[in-house]
Amino acid sequence: MRIPHTGGQATPQFVREWCVVADQAGFGSLWGVDHVVMPQHVESKYDLPRTPATIEEDAVSDLLSPNFELMTTLAFVAAVTERIKIASGVAVLTIRNAMLVARQLATIDRYSGGRVLFGVGVGWLKEEADAMKMPWDRRGARADESIALLRAIWTAPGKHVEFHGEFWDVPAMDPEPRPVQQPIPILIGGHSERAIDRAVRLGDGWIAAGMSPERLSEMLPLVHAAADRHGRDHSSIDVYCQSGRGGATMEDVQNYEELGVHSLQVHLDTLDELERFADEVLKKGFMGE
Repeated sequence: MRIPHTGGQATPQFVREWCVVADQAGFGSLWGVDHVVMPQHVESKYDLPRTPATIEEDAVSDLLSPNFELMTTLAFVAAVTERIKIASGVAVLTIRNAMLVARQLATIDRYSGGRVLFGVGVGWLKEEADAMKMPWDRRGARADESIALLRAIWTAPGKHVEFHGEFWDVPAMDPEPRPVQQPIPILIGGHSERAIDRAVRLGDGWIAAGMSPERLSEMLPLVHAAADRHGRDHSSIDVYCQSGRGGATMEDVQNYEELGVHSLQVHLDTLDELERFADEVLKKGFMGE
């Protein structure tokens, strides 16, 4: 279930009510999205559709504004809920300082009692990275090392942790607070073969955003081929998928389940829709997140 922290519905009051109702209704997880900068002019192509799309002037802010920041929102959601998982889908790891991310997520995980899922991607919006003075070159390699750094900080066995890589050189430091989860699950999004390979090679799961059952069935052979390359059992790779706008029917949910989807994020717009989906689908034993 998405967190309505972006777009026309986004208010602190509505986010609180939405998340509390989802928590009490039995949904499995709440997902936030990540854009820190919403540039007016974009030359970057949006690359999640089958064909990369050209972005119109002000299209990012037209879709997302007001855009409440992801990490702060996850902390807020942790405070107003009790049992539901709190997830990013996806955080753009390459525009964020990995040391700060490690501390932020460990803090939220501790405050929430171990309910964080960290979905990451390498991003598509170069203009956002430029505005934040973050490097855009070799962002795949930078993301790989940042994931290794996060896990090193979260799981350090002794009083201190240090890390020495190509992009990060961290002297011995105190890693506390460590998260409840050892480590926090890292899920990797993206539809390119390189992104899917990264999800299998480094991730605890793959996030397939906004994908019909038909398209997902076309993509799963890429996931399975990557698993074979890296010596992983196909069933060890949890698939997290997002339905299209308009939610998902019970038949849709069953189709996703048959494809092995571990967690389905459904798109609902109103509290009435949320409660009706919980009654008609969740309470009948079908998954829905």
